[in-house]
Amino acid sequence: MLRLENLESLSGTPSLDELHAACRAIARQLGYEHFLYGVRIHLSPTRPYQFIFSGYPRSWREHYDAQGYAQCDPTVEHCARGVVPLIWNPQLFSGGKQAQLAEEARSHGLVSGSSLPVHGRAGEIGMLSLASDRTPGAARKDILAHLGDAQLFACYLHEAVRRLALTADGIPLARPGLTPREKECLLWAAEGKTSWEIGQILHVSERTIVFHLANAANKMGVNNRRQAVARALSLGLISP
Repeated sequence: MLRLENLESLSGTPSLDELHAACRAIARQLGYEHFLYGVRIHLSPTRPYQFIFSGYPRSWREHYDAQGYAQCDPTVEHCARGVVPLIWNPQLFSGGKQAQLAEEARSHGLVSGSSLPVHGRAGEIGMLSLASDRTPGAARKDILAHLGDAQLFACYLHEAVRRLALTADGIPLARPGLTPREKECLLWAAEGKTSWEIGQILHVSERTIVFHLANAANKMGVNNRRQAVARALSLGLISP
C-alpha cells in the first residue's frame, strides 16, 4: 500500500526534474510503468493554456501529438467532464480512430491503465493517466486495489505542478473576485448592450457602467470589455 508520506513528499520537491523522478517511483509502487499528467486552463475561449508533464515514452507522445489524438481520446473527454476515476477497457476505445489510438498505444507499452480527473479551485482541468504493459484482464485487480491511492496521487501531483510550473509561468490561478454588479454588467455586455443601454436597464448612469466594466477588466488582467466578457465566460464567472 502506498504510504501517505510518499505523496506528501511531492509538496516539497524543489524542481520539475525531482518531481518527475518522485512520480515515476510512486507510479511503480502502484503497479504502473508510465504516467502522464496534463492540465488545461481556459484563459481564453480559443487559446487555453496547457501543460503536459509526461512519463510516457517520448516516441508515443510525439506520435500522439502528430495524430491529434487528444481530440478523440475518450480519457481526455472523460476527465474534462467527469470527477470519478476511469479504468481503461476495450469498449472505451471502440470507435474508428479511438481503436487506432488504443492499438498504437499498446505497441508503445501502454496496454492497460486508469485516468484520474482533477478539477482545480481556479477552474483548471487536470488529469493523471497511469499505464501498464499488462493486459486489462491481468491488471484489473491491482488497478482496483490501488484506485484510491491513484486518485490521491493525482491531487497531490496537481498541487505540486501548480506550485512549480503554473505559478512560475505567471498563470493567473486565483479566480478574480467580481462583485455581483460587475457580473451583471458583463452579462449584459455579453448580450451586445452598450454602456448606455446597460445603464438604462440597471437604472444607473452610463458612467457607472463604464466604471464597473473597467474594474472587471482590470481584475481579470485584460484591456477592454470584449476581452473581459470572453475571460469571464472562459473562467465560468458568468454564464448565459
